[in-house]
Amino acid sequence: MIKIKRLLIAVSALYSLNCINNFATVQIKNEDIKKSQQSRVAESVKKVEQSKIAADSLIKEKTYYAKELLDLEKQAGFNVQPSHYQTLDSLVNKFGKYITIGGVDENSKKIQVINNLVDIDLSFKENNFAYKKDQDLLFYETLKTKNFNAFQFLALYLEIASKKNLPIFPMKIDEHFFARYSLDSLNFINWETTFGIEQPEDLSKKFIKNLTKNEFLSNEYRTIGFYLNKNKQFQKSIEYINKAIEIDSTDYLAYKYLGDNYNALGDYLSAVKNYDMAINLSPSFTQAYIDRGNLFYKKNKLEKALKDYDKAIKLAPENSEFYKIRGDICSSLYSGSVSVWSKKRKPEQAQKDYEKALELILKK
Repeated sequence: MIKIKRLLIAVSALYSLNCINNFATVQIKNEDIKKSQQSRVAESVKKVEQSKIAADSLIKEKTYYAKELLDLEKQAGFNVQPSHYQTLDSLVNKFGKYITIGGVDENSKKIQVINNLVDIDLSFKENNFAYKKDQDLLFYETLKTKNFNAFQFLALYLEIASKKNLPIFPMKIDEHFFARYSLDSLNFINWETTFGIEQPEDLSKKFIKNLTKNEFLSNEYRTIGFYLNKNKQFQKSIEYINKAIEIDSTDYLAYKYLGDNYNALGDYLSAVKNYDMAINLSPSFTQAYIDRGNLFYKKNKLEKALKDYDKAIKLAPENSEFYKIRGDICSSLYSGSVSVWSKKRKPEQAQKDYEKALELILKK
């Protein structure tokens, strides 16, 4: 009997110990789950805080974007006067007064933001601002003409955003600029600044680029380089365009302009190298084929010139000048070497190109 009692006591002790172990295991698991949840919450809070810090940093960073365009143009030697800065300040103050901030619930926030953006766009239109499809315009000149490209419209939006402390950031697809208004860390509005319309949230995600301030200003360095080239300040132009390329090595227009400068300076190899880069980055860049083809033609590399004009005509089949010059190249090939010509095409091709050029001219 005593043995049975002892056995029962041992079994009871083992059972209690097992329960305690199970309870401890559950407690440990619960603690692990709790720690994991706390860790995830802490990580989420950290990400939100980082997003807020990044947003605050960007808001500070975009201060004086438009003003900086004037500063850079002035430093490059263009005729930027105090009146241009006054005009800019006047516009920013005038358009900024239409902005309403706060006083609505979260559900109405997006509507308020869109209304603000629409009001800015209407202000532009009422003051006779218009869109000009030209990738390179000097800002101080467009303040007078009121004909802005997408880059300059965005610069004005950013300047207004700075004045009113709005979370608007510069965005880019290829050579087109637009604005993104951040509603919070996850939600935003893509805004077409040239025409005043909302764009889809998933707007070409593969190609869309969120620009830093330097990346935004690289476009201005390129533009300044373009106008310095027009003023025959080739070495200075090269300096500015190289600044643009240092910031954005995918800027095919910058390489093309660099090629133009080296061409003007008589550096044939550097010119071709940069035209090659422009074409590699943008295979449908018609003008790069034309400029490289003209350089080949000038250097009597007729077969290469012919290939470039063939490609240009495929890209722009309604350009009469392209047919005329290709006819000239064909004539030069034929008169220079019949054997080379016979491998390329029939002698009648030059005449056909001249006829096609005349046909397109008469259509106009």
